[in-house]
Amino acid sequence: MLATLFCAIELAMLVLAYQHTTAHRRLSEQLSLVRQGTAMAWHIATAPGREPHTEITANPAVRDARHRWLESVLQALAGGGPVQTLESNQINLAPLENANARRILTEALAHWNSFSRLEVLDPGSSAAASELSAVAPTLTQLARQLGQEHEEAILLADRLAALVIVTGIVAFVVMCAILLRQTRRSERSGRLMRSMMNQIGAGVCILGSTNKIADANRAACRMLGRPRKALRGKRLEDILTEQEGVWTGERPDGMPLAIERIPGTIEGYTGPLRIVTLLDVTARHLTAECLQHLANHDALTSLPNRGFLEGHFKKELARCTGQGLVLGVAVLDLDGFKPINDTYGHAVGDALLVQVAQRLSAALRNGDVIARVGGDEFVGVFPDINNRESLRFLGDRLLSVFAHPFQIQEHLIPLGGSIGLALAPGDGTDQDSLMRAADAAMYRAKQTGKRPALLTSVGGTGRLA
Repeated sequence: MLATLFCAIELAMLVLAYQHTTAHRRLSEQLSLVRQGTAMAWHIATAPGREPHTEITANPAVRDARHRWLESVLQALAGGGPVQTLESNQINLAPLENANARRILTEALAHWNSFSRLEVLDPGSSAAASELSAVAPTLTQLARQLGQEHEEAILLADRLAALVIVTGIVAFVVMCAILLRQTRRSERSGRLMRSMMNQIGAGVCILGSTNKIADANRAACRMLGRPRKALRGKRLEDILTEQEGVWTGERPDGMPLAIERIPGTIEGYTGPLRIVTLLDVTARHLTAECLQHLANHDALTSLPNRGFLEGHFKKELARCTGQGLVLGVAVLDLDGFKPINDTYGHAVGDALLVQVAQRLSAALRNGDVIARVGGDEFVGVFPDINNRESLRFLGDRLLSVFAHPFQIQEHLIPLGGSIGLALAPGDGTDQDSLMRAADAAMYRAKQTGKRPALLTSVGGTGRLA
């Protein structure tokens, strides 16, 4: 509001200054021509006397260029219009506006008209010369009047110009003071907001128009493991990835990170600001993942357990059946594991199971799953098997893990295994039938002798393959 007022005052001052400058220029032109006209009138009046004409023409005065020029100047001063100066410059003269100046001009025109009339009736007469001599003093008086107006116009224009400058300086100082005050207020507001944000325990990020982080509090920096300078200009999507409503990622130090985002807005000094509140749920997320892992994996070997195997088995069987693919199933049982437990103790037996699980996992293809479903019993699910020979090859790979003894503490323990294989849909079309077929094949292999273990498979009719 104050800025608008100053602008209006400044504009009014500029308009007045322009008007008086225009008046000053108009008076300068008028004064210059009046002075030239005065000099011409004195020149005509003091010229040598003329002989009386023997013949009177229609307008003998017109024959004299000096008379024509002086008359055009007087007419232009009275009514305005184009006129030529003695320097042969064409100007568009404005009529006189001041009442005293017009009165004096009217007197000069009366003397000039009387001179012109007498010059026609009695050229070179003393009466005509007397009227002509009266023109010059009248124009001199007019020049003094215009000179006084000109000086007043110059003085007023200078005062207005000075007032415009002073007003501009005052407006500049006032606006600078207002801007400085607003800047300081904005800085104080920013410091207050930052201080308040830093006191909040949850992470808070202020977002810009492109969803980039404009500022972040200490909790957000600590939570994301990055300083404020590193966070500015980045999007949260560059740091975290959404997984089922939780944004997960890693801090620069490698620690896992799980965050819930809550969008919102707050009123800032310049308007609403978009913010996002960050809640650290890493512990809860890791606990949920741990519980999920424990629910689906064996606590000793970390292999998938029976519960996970059941769901996975059904899913892969349905997929392979729907796409016309072959699914392989393996049942593996350790040979002579109970005597090892009895001889070396359960701690050694547990360590042996862990090493067996590691070797079996290393022998699998991508996409294969092997689960521990009992004390020393394992079940494998192999999707996308081409034929029975491919399944036999996978069985050989699993049995090869027993080719070398296991180093448990100071003990070197040899161990063997028996494996039974089945194919879907050739050996069964559901989980139970496939498991029974593979289990029967495993027992037949075990009956043939423990070392070396024989690989066998059961066909759909129950015969040995």
